Amino acid sequence: MTKRQIHLNAFMLFCAAPITRLSWVYPKDKIRHQWYEMPYWEEIAATLEEGAFDAMFLADNIGGYGNSPENIRYGNHFPLLDPTVLAARLAGKTEHLGFVVTMSTTFVPPYMLARTMQTLDHVTEGRIAWNIVTSSNPHEGYNAGIPLPAHDERYERAHEYMDVVYQLWDSFAPGAMVMDHDNRMLNDPSKVQRINFEGKWHSSTGPLCVMPGPQGRPVLAQAGASEAGLTFAATHAEMVFAPAGTNEQRRNVIAEIRKRASDAGRDPYSIKMVFTHGPIVADTTEAAKVIQAEVLARPGYEADVAALRSPAGFDITKLPPETRLSEILDQVTGIRGPFEQAVQDDDPTIADFAKRFRNMAADDRFVGTPSDVADQIETLIDFTDADGIQFAPTYYAPDCFRSIVDQLVPELQRRGRVRTKYEGKTLRENLLG
Repeated sequence: MTKRQIHLNAFMLFCAAPITRLSWVYPKDKIRHQWYEMPYWEEIAATLEEGAFDAMFLADNIGGYGNSPENIRYGNHFPLLDPTVLAARLAGKTEHLGFVVTMSTTFVPPYMLARTMQTLDHVTEGRIAWNIVTSSNPHEGYNAGIPLPAHDERYERAHEYMDVVYQLWDSFAPGAMVMDHDNRMLNDPSKVQRINFEGKWHSSTGPLCVMPGPQGRPVLAQAGASEAGLTFAATHAEMVFAPAGTNEQRRNVIAEIRKRASDAGRDPYSIKMVFTHGPIVADTTEAAKVIQAEVLARPGYEADVAALRSPAGFDITKLPPETRLSEILDQVTGIRGPFEQAVQDDDPTIADFAKRFRNMAADDRFVGTPSDVADQIETLIDFTDADGIQFAPTYYAPDCFRSIVDQLVPELQRRGRVRTKYEGKTLRENLLG
């Protein structure tokens, strides 16, 4: 039986250490460009395109890990720049690579979102996707001056938000811009309609002032494992960033999303399910383990635990490092999922949990030779019925992605699991067929 093609993305944020803390710390003689310089990003984009990646996924939020002195000192998502601007820049330096930008339904008015995303579809020549988030980080609310609604209400608002955006994207019909020189008519008014949307939380008269882009509308991506998040994904998403957990848990989540999509009248395999991991590959397992040890040793306890303050929802840094998570779980008011899962798995100490929290280098399954890591990727994808994986850099991103493209991608190509060249012109064509 022919196995499905594995789609490849890169996971990034427009900051110094996208996913692995203090990954900006690196031998100075090997640093060609700093993270805020455009050649740094252009080199990464060129490398990804060489590996025929679908897209660079640019996660984002406007709160980071909070504004504690520790997070500011160590660069835990601070500074954090706007990825929509970066995507436009990099699209001009590439021909095939797609870009997924993150914008929140809680903080960005629907009309502004619809306009920006449709404009990006033109600027990128059909290589843009929107990562739909409702925002759960309280620091985002503090920065925007907008209190975060309760979890389920955020998703209720988001469903209505999508109704507005869909109608705005459809308000400027294909072919409405006729550019008739003889009759002095740029647009046919009969094909551009107001939407006059009045909802519980959102309203807009329309029409959208941007004509449809090359994709018609951007590809829609989403992540969320709660009951409300699963329903939202099954209703709207075309690409889902599946949650962490055991392979069995991941398989169950994917099956549930596909079932809900089918119940909603969608083709369940029209949704591409992808995981995020940070492989470390080298010629030998021993060499890969050395790199892993160096990466994990860089932050230290203070930097690691500082990154837990915002997800915990209280100042966890004041507690003894040897405290078990089960002892404080009832105090966690932020992102509870990772804490609950850790308690269920092995109930680690705060120190142990802090070291591995959102640190892709801590996953031993994806550390080794290209053959070893490719085995793990195939096992993960096939067992869970997933569609792809996005690689997060565990150290200096230009070198990390170069290692992946030079060593791991050829092994996956040799096995016939990933493409060797792009087949379509737009992200929608390359990702969704």
